[in-house]
Amino acid sequence: MKHQFARELKPNIPVDDVFYLVRRDIKERRDGAPFLTFLFQDRTGQMAGIMWDRVEDALKCVEPQGFYRVVGKLGDYQGKPQLTVNAIYPADMAQVNRDDFVVASRFDRSEMLGRLREYIGKVENPFLHRLLDAFFDDSEFSERFSLAPGGAAVHHACLGGLLEHTLFMCRMAETAGTIHEEVDADLLMAGVILHDVGKIREYSWQVSLDHTFDGRLLGHIVMGYEMVKERIAAIDSFPEELARMLLHIILAHHGHMEFGSPKTPKFVEALIVYHLDNLDARIGMFRDAVKRNVGVKWTDYHPYLETNIYIRDAGEE
Repeated sequence: MKHQFARELKPNIPVDDVFYLVRRDIKERRDGAPFLTFLFQDRTGQMAGIMWDRVEDALKCVEPQGFYRVVGKLGDYQGKPQLTVNAIYPADMAQVNRDDFVVASRFDRSEMLGRLREYIGKVENPFLHRLLDAFFDDSEFSERFSLAPGGAAVHHACLGGLLEHTLFMCRMAETAGTIHEEVDADLLMAGVILHDVGKIREYSWQVSLDHTFDGRLLGHIVMGYEMVKERIAAIDSFPEELARMLLHIILAHHGHMEFGSPKTPKFVEALIVYHLDNLDARIGMFRDAVKRNVGVKWTDYHPYLETNIYIRDAGEE
């Protein structure tokens, strides 16, 4: 049973517990001798580590994306916590519990999935409705979609995170579809529901949150595009224009090429999906930052939000 968690560790307290190894890098000192840097993770967050001695022994048995028992002491480097590792070796997998490494959504997954099906039921376009049913009537797909994270670390990094993120976007999209008369509400809703389907292949979550090989090499935008295109091809007489626009929404939902989208939004529904995706992800980042920084008024600089975050006092109106 794990008893020491990354975010709860205190300086100068001996550490001896199991952590998931996200990354391991080999570096050189000024004299040319090797040392190792690590990035460890559990359900509470990530922690940097460094190993100066017994490097050759560690390299024989330590590879990224695995569970390791880590022995050392927590200090700091440039004001940030850093674990000095004295020993590291493969963990006994019989003692690894997924609940120690993967946090779950704060909402019930079956209830969220039921609510998402209600949104699918409101889609009137027969081709989009058939397409959505083709995905969510597939029990294996629905199970993976309800379990998948929305991200590995940045936002909605939890079991059910993808479903939570998608459902909150549906709620906002329903309003947008009624406010602006030029918006095709069915196309918008289908784009929202399907924009991140590739994440069921981008991430793994069996015992920890991480990227799959295809996730790192291809990414969820490419894989989601391929998944939707394949399902569309199986539906007779699916309108070419409708397919083109839905596939564009998937390709453009990150909004900018430098953020991973091969195309920028070219019509209003694609623009709305991008902004709803961006908005919900960033609200999630704010929520997580507030949760991690109990008792402070200002957080450290957040690299994705590009600001320090102000936290109001508990109970303040």
